[in-house]
Amino acid sequence: MSERRVSLVAACRDRELFNFPLWPRQRELLEAVDRGPRVHIWALGRRSGKTTLAALVGLHGALLRPDLDERVRRGERRYAVGVATNLSQARLLVNAARSILERSPLLAPLMVGATEDELTFELPSGARTALRAFPCSSRGGRGWPISTLVLDEFAHHISDETEGYQTAARVWEALVPATAQFGDAARILAASTPFGREGIFADLFQRASSGELPDAVAQQLPTADVNPEIDEAFLERERLRDPEGFAQEYEANFASGGAAFLDLSRATIAERAELPPERIRGAVAGLDPAFSSDPFGLAIVGRPLEAEQSHRMILAAAHAWRPPKRKGASFEERRAIEDEVLDGVAAVCKRYAVQRVVTDQYAARAVVDRLKRHGLFVRVESMTAASKTAVFGELRARTYSQDLELYDHPDLLAELGRLRSRFTAGSASVVNPRVGGSHGDLAQALALAVAEQARIGAPSYGRRRRRERQPGPFAGGHGDEASPGSSEVAPKGEPLPGGAWPQRGLRTREF
Repeated sequence: MSERRVSLVAACRDRELFNFPLWPRQRELLEAVDRGPRVHIWALGRRSGKTTLAALVGLHGALLRPDLDERVRRGERRYAVGVATNLSQARLLVNAARSILERSPLLAPLMVGATEDELTFELPSGARTALRAFPCSSRGGRGWPISTLVLDEFAHHISDETEGYQTAARVWEALVPATAQFGDAARILAASTPFGREGIFADLFQRASSGELPDAVAQQLPTADVNPEIDEAFLERERLRDPEGFAQEYEANFASGGAAFLDLSRATIAERAELPPERIRGAVAGLDPAFSSDPFGLAIVGRPLEAEQSHRMILAAAHAWRPPKRKGASFEERRAIEDEVLDGVAAVCKRYAVQRVVTDQYAARAVVDRLKRHGLFVRVESMTAASKTAVFGELRARTYSQDLELYDHPDLLAELGRLRSRFTAGSASVVNPRVGGSHGDLAQALALAVAEQARIGAPSYGRRRRRERQPGPFAGGHGDEASPGSSEVAPKGEPLPGGAWPQRGLRTREF
């Protein structure tokens, strides 16, 4: 293989090198990286192929840049480093690079080692290089000779355990200096879907766009421009579902923060009280547990009885258990308070024949254990910044598409109206403020229930088991599925707890 430098786009075109076909806008992006300058900031819509493009940039830096080898000491290994929102995501970048490499007749023999986290290479010149994956932490990569630094979904670099919402800035501060020995020959790529007008990604984009950073260039492209194969009808449906989210996620706009998260004038709010159980099917319960200062929130969301309306969701009931005036001083007293509240929650769930319960991580063990005694099965949804964004985003999308019917519940509607957008890098896109004695407990319970309904999909309508001897005690709700909460096989002819009738021999897993 020649020791002269091969351009990034030429390598993608060459069947013996990367052999990777590019869409026109992807080709322009990679040409700019190859041409320089040193720093590139990409604001791209979802499904633009950011991770794959990042893998190509990393591979090119590791294998086809002999000019970089001159800047390391003899025997020193230089690195192309990919940093993502977590280690699993960073490994996707390495895996994408490996799949490209293994199809290359010229480059595959240069790979002398491969793990989930790292590909190592021995070049014909004797130079040693590697492509390495890191999660978004400022501790990794310090002191390493990094000639190519790729920051994938940089606006979303968050660490809940250590550095919180400042992680992206600290990763930048820690790893960019590691490229110093390569000077202008180094390449730094920060690619992401925008996540607000604040934070280091938005700041870098603005400064690069204005020319304030002389060694940086910024590019902003919506999904449709980069990925011509994405379905236009799909994009239009997403735009109608959630215009604000669409502008950020697919049009790559830097959204402002501080506005109301939900426009309740676009919501379907029925003039009724809670529905009786026989008016819905496939009920799911969302919980926002609390046992001391905040209320315990519960929302029951089901589907209409009519098959043609199965895409819709209905809020059947919303309840809040206020914390007792007495405060448990001992363990036994606190446990009695918890049991009292959870017994009330279980009674409502069983009344609505709830087959799935989803709760956040607060007091999860106590909630799961107690509700399991009542025959209910619970899935725990850890509410990180990312999952909170996704859960409330689904609530907003269903509200705006008129696929969710609420009812005139003053406390819940007040909480929904208080939700605020916070489109800042490294922060959840929704703020659930504390007002008085409430922390948006009903709103979060509703969001969890809606997201769970969306996750499992609409129930089957009109089907019956041939082996069914009698209708289950809660016939009507998800009657064609096994409950996901049980790790056991129900005896033939007997329903699982919660009323689901399993298929013969179907095993389900415990949540």
